[in-house]
Amino acid sequence: MNPVNPSRRRVLQLMGLAGFGALAGRTAWLQVVEGADLATKAKDERTVAWTNRAPRGDILGRDGTVLASSAVSYDIGVNQVKVAQYERSEERTDPATGEVRSVVVGHGAAAAAEQMAEILGVDAQELGAKMVGESTYVVVAEAVAPDTWRRVNALAIPGVEPDQRTRRTYPAGSVAGNVLGYTYEGTGRTLIGSAGLELTQNDVLTGVDGQGRVEVGKSGAIIPTGEQKEVPAVAGDSVRMTINPDLQAVAQEAIDEVVDAQGADWGCVVVMEPATGKLLVLADSDAVNPAKPSETPESSRNARSVQAIFEPGSVGKVITFAAALEEGTMTPEDTWTVPYNWTAANGQSFHDSHYHETQTLTSAGVLAESSNVGTVQIGEQLDDAVRHDYLKRFGFGALTGIEMPAESAGMVAAAADWDDRTRYTTMFGQGIAGTALQAAQVLATVANKGMRVPPRVVDAWIDADGNETPQEIPAGERVISEATAEALTEMLIGVTQDGGTAEAASIDGYLVAGKTGTTEILTEDGTVASFVGFTPARDPAIAVAVIVYRPRDTYGGTVSAPVFRKVALAAMHSLGIAPDPSVIAAQAAAETDAAVEAAQSESADEEG
Repeated sequence: MNPVNPSRRRVLQLMGLAGFGALAGRTAWLQVVEGADLATKAKDERTVAWTNRAPRGDILGRDGTVLASSAVSYDIGVNQVKVAQYERSEERTDPATGEVRSVVVGHGAAAAAEQMAEILGVDAQELGAKMVGESTYVVVAEAVAPDTWRRVNALAIPGVEPDQRTRRTYPAGSVAGNVLGYTYEGTGRTLIGSAGLELTQNDVLTGVDGQGRVEVGKSGAIIPTGEQKEVPAVAGDSVRMTINPDLQAVAQEAIDEVVDAQGADWGCVVVMEPATGKLLVLADSDAVNPAKPSETPESSRNARSVQAIFEPGSVGKVITFAAALEEGTMTPEDTWTVPYNWTAANGQSFHDSHYHETQTLTSAGVLAESSNVGTVQIGEQLDDAVRHDYLKRFGFGALTGIEMPAESAGMVAAAADWDDRTRYTTMFGQGIAGTALQAAQVLATVANKGMRVPPRVVDAWIDADGNETPQEIPAGERVISEATAEALTEMLIGVTQDGGTAEAASIDGYLVAGKTGTTEILTEDGTVASFVGFTPARDPAIAVAVIVYRPRDTYGGTVSAPVFRKVALAAMHSLGIAPDPSVIAAQAAAETDAAVEAAQSESADEEG
């Protein structure tokens, strides 16, 4: 054997040293320079991360009834490619040897579906059909409860993946649907308010999502010594409304019935506490079911009670009479000569809704009979600027500040812009426009002894820990004096008594003060029929506005007043306000007198 040449040996040694040096250098480079990045990359590859969805805050009725809530659920998706490779194994004992072995008992989508179907409560063959294909993700089950998903997940079927979602539920269906609004799913699976309180209170209701991270091995098992981090979600605050759910349901049923019976376009009911501004009812006909908004026409998904404007008609007379009383240009006992037709000094002519011979009426009688001719004679005693100021004081032409989207301020032109006719029509509620909410506010102001308190539909906010922040009641604004409000109340009581235009609004055992309204719609055929009032008249608990748009019948006294009576009586029962014995006695005496008068009239006819 020839000895190795020393020079060759030297070269081999140098080459070995160079290779070792390069390897050592590469190792050092990997450890020192790239080590942190590689370790991070490896950790990321074996780390599973997820989002803990924050529940959206609840919306509650004033009694705590949950009207909108959120629940976390899962959509189960499948990677069809991975599922096709699934092998279901079971431990079997060899009877000959006693050896326990793992035996494959099923393959692919069929085996996976067989196991999952029992947990999900679905047909295995139908489920299996959804799991066959080449898609990397297809949803096979929606809105699965967390407990159900955990049972599916425990099967450890490769390619079966969860999609955690927060879904909004509305347990009472369409009750207060137009107040609640509804949501849609935005980016990142976050629910976003799209109408009603869901929209205006969106920032309050929206919670803060949490996150989770855990390291897993190749088998999918959690590495005990690996990173495990969990940041819990923080639920959004809840909103408690002033709305009474039971009374809201009564009002929705009542307004739906009259709209259907009258073939009207729409209707709404507002019930308000005069002293606090809190709304017990904000009801619209054909109320949207927030869980299925697409099933309701788009025009009916919002709250017309705060958005739709119309000429208030005879509700405007209340403002004219209030101004005249407050300014001292008229008293309830003053008398007026009221013909059927009347022509003003500027040549504008007006007439009453029904033909009658020339009458002598007191101011109270003019209001009770809703005489346009008498009203313009009374209103003519006031300067236009003064009347315009009272229209604004009572809230027309300004937003109320209600916590609802797209509220309308209505329309009240400057007095200087009124033409020769408009200066008179504004006296009886034409030539101006407002909402049902504003109409209710007018009568609520009278009921509250002349103080206007802005309406509110949010009672309190409640955080995730149960801490409550109540809504502050505004101080209110003085519109008319207590004396004027009391005098006007007595006049409005006459409207609902025998001979008034709103006898149908009277309630056994309770005094009602109110005003009917019938207004022609200028932009289309038809009328708006309304009744706005409060009860018990001398100690008011509620003010109510009932609006019916384009009914077949014309008059508020026959269309809207019966709805008022039904809703107001339900409110009295709900609030625990018992009938007044003195009112019952007076109503019984009036009925007796009416019966005696009718009998005497019938006897006289027979003798004649």
